[in-house]
This record gives sequence, C-alpha cells and structure tokens, in this order.
Amino acid sequence: MTDVARRLLLPALILLLVACWLGGGVTSDDTGIDEGLQLLALPVLLLAAATLLDETPSPWVRRGLWVAAAIAMVPAVQLLPIPAALWHLPPARQALAADIAVAGVTVAPHWSLTPAASERALWALLPAMAAFLAACALTAVQRRRLLQALVGLVAFNVVFAFFQAGLPQESDLRLYQDFDAGFGGLLANTNHQATACIIGMALAVGLAAESRLRAVRGQAHPHRHWWYWGLATGFLLMVPLSTSRAGMSIVLPVLALALWLTRVLKLRQIGRSRRATALALGLVVLSVVGARAAIGWLAVDQAEEIRHTLAAAAVAMGKAEAPLGSGMGSFVPAFEQAAPASLQMANYVNHAHNEYAQWWMTAGWLGMLALAAALLLLVAAGWQIARAHGRNAVLAGASLAALCAVLAHSWADYPLRTLTLMATCGALAGVLLAALGDMSQARQAAETANDTPEEAQPL
Repeated sequence: MTDVARRLLLPALILLLVACWLGGGVTSDDTGIDEGLQLLALPVLLLAAATLLDETPSPWVRRGLWVAAAIAMVPAVQLLPIPAALWHLPPARQALAADIAVAGVTVAPHWSLTPAASERALWALLPAMAAFLAACALTAVQRRRLLQALVGLVAFNVVFAFFQAGLPQESDLRLYQDFDAGFGGLLANTNHQATACIIGMALAVGLAAESRLRAVRGQAHPHRHWWYWGLATGFLLMVPLSTSRAGMSIVLPVLALALWLTRVLKLRQIGRSRRATALALGLVVLSVVGARAAIGWLAVDQAEEIRHTLAAAAVAMGKAEAPLGSGMGSFVPAFEQAAPASLQMANYVNHAHNEYAQWWMTAGWLGMLALAAALLLLVAAGWQIARAHGRNAVLAGASLAALCAVLAHSWADYPLRTLTLMATCGALAGVLLAALGDMSQARQAAETANDTPEEAQPL
C-alpha cells in the first residue's frame, strides 16, 4: 500500500495544483469550486500521510509539521466556546456585548465572532496543507519534477493572460465577465499575477543552476540550463505587464536573493571572476533603476490608493480585539463594524491589503505566535542554505526565494488569500524542508564515514 502511495503521490499533487490554478484564482467564490478543491485535497492528504508514516521524517520536516499544525490550530481553536469572562476581555467586544444583551441572545459565546466564517477558513487550508505534506514526502527527483510543473503552470498562465488580454471586452471567452482582469490570466487580481511571475522566475533560476550541476556530471543535457534562463528572463519581463507596483518593487531584490541562494552568484568570487563581477554590476544597475522606479510608484500608491490607510485601521482594530482576535474569516463584517467614518464606503472592504495586519486583527495573539514560528523556521532554513552546497541546496534556495517574494508582497496585498498561491506556497515549503532534511542526512552520513576507522571502512 505504501509503495502505491509513493507512486501516486506526485501525480496526485500535480493534479491538485493544476486544479487550484484553474479554479482557485479568486479570493471570494460564491460557487462550489473552492469546496471541490478542498475535497480533491483529501486523497492527496491521505497519500502524503501514508507515505510519511511509513518513514521517519527528518527533523526539518517534523518542525514544519509542527508549524503547519499551529497554523491550522488557530481557526480550529477559534471555533470553540469560551467562558463569558474571557469573551468580554477584548475592549472592542464591550459594545457588542451590550447589543447582544438588548437582543436577548443567550447562546454560549465562541472565540470567533463569526464561527461559520472561521470554519470556512479552516477548510480553506486543506489544499495548502495537502500540498505541503505531499511535497515533504517526495524524493529528490520528484521534487525537481514538482518545481518543473510549477514553472510550467506559471508559464501557461502567462500565455493565457496574453490570450485573455487580446479578447474584446464583451467576448464570451473571457474568464471573468463582470470585470476586466487585465493581465491576470487565471488570477483575478493582477497583483497576484506579478507574484506568480516572480515565483516562476525564482524557480527557473534554481532549476537552471541545478541543471548545470547535473550537466557537469553528465546527468543532463549540457545546454538545458539555458532554457531555464530564458524562462526566468521571460517571467522577469512579464512583471511590468501586470501593472503591480509592489511586484516591480520586489522582483529585483528577489532575483538577487535567488541568484545568491542558488550559488549562481558567489559573493567571494566578485572581483576574482569576470562573470561574477559582471553579474554583480548588472544587478547593481538594475537594482538602482528598479529602486528609483519603485520609489516613484510607491509615492503614487500612497497618494492615490487607500491600502496603507486600510492596513493602519486593521492594526488599530487588532489592538481593540486583542488578545483573542475577531476570528479567522471575520474581516469583512468586523471591519465594517469598527471602521472609521473616513473608510465607510459604498463598496465593502474585502481585505486589509496587508496580510500581517489582517492576520493580527483576525487571529490575535495566537495567530502572531504561529506566524512567528513560521518566520523563524524560514530564517533557520535560510541560514542552513547559505552554508550548504549541492543540488538539494540549490532547489531549496530557489524555493525559499519564491516564498520570500510572497511574504514581501503580502505586506502590500493579499496573495495568500487565493487557493492558487496558497497551495503553491504550501508545495514550495514542503520542497524546502524536505531538501533540507536530505542535506542534513547526507552531512551526517559523511561525518559518520569520516569517523569510521580506516580498517573498518568497506573496500
């Protein structure tokens, strides 16, 4: 049974990711597509669990499992009823308690102000959790295939975006009929298209570096890495077409991070190697140009957009809802109830446009602890990758660079609110930790071999 699970795991995971890309590109869905994707995640979750239970996960994977459990625990705990004294603890609930008393409501209070929404938020984690567990259980070769599949999905979405952008506004072939999705393709938000292209760029850089290493050993075509470099360049050039100011602000730093983590650019070789020096100078020039453009775009963003005001308001509401938080999934009604008069608009505010502010407002102190655990794990992973070499380190570095892009973009948007990018990040986190686990095992094996007496070593 376990052998069957191992064989089916990668195809099942890729099928889930394809389905998430095809149907999970919106943040709010009134159809049954999200529920269908959550059901599709269940067999992948079972296959991954069967595979992981049959072997001893590495310490890195075990840490990741604990962090994933902590994240899932936040909406799960918020579904529980709590004593009235604890429910009244957040200052923002005093006025609500008075309204409830006037209405004569006697139902036992729950942690979350909207338990039904928190339950939906819990189930919404299923595709990402399944992708994470499945990626943790893959072999090194399967992890490379998974990253290739993700690059293929990003490339397909770019092609589809060109197709959609070329259609007339009234065309029945448009995926989103109610509004113009621009260059988003399968993604309703063009900012998320920028995030996807940056993910594809970072992964293509990693696959190029890994392909070059395999070519040196005669395990890959000697010119295959140039195809990946072409894809990375193409994804880089697609970011401006998304019209995302935040995307343009982070794409060049993420490119530099990916080049460093994948050992394409080695700091110690700058000044010693012409190629490394030229590459470093090119990155400096691009970074200066990108920084100047980003400063101008951000100035426009602050003058014309209200996302910064929304994020500040969400932080203030989070303080009033502390330590419990308003409940995962409760942002829209909680924000409408407590928003200042300047933010009372005809159209409702769907997100805080800052993942960290929204997580603080809805998840409270418990959510902040889970977030801190996840960030600390990524920092520790980055420290290990910076000291390592080899193909596992290269693919782990590319995955980490892609995750950093999403985390950076989350400061000004909400990329993790779509099942598409949430499941993609879950898979990337699994690849990262599984690769680190293989690196640790290889290091321990090498140390054991070096400690073995010469006469005891095999001939």
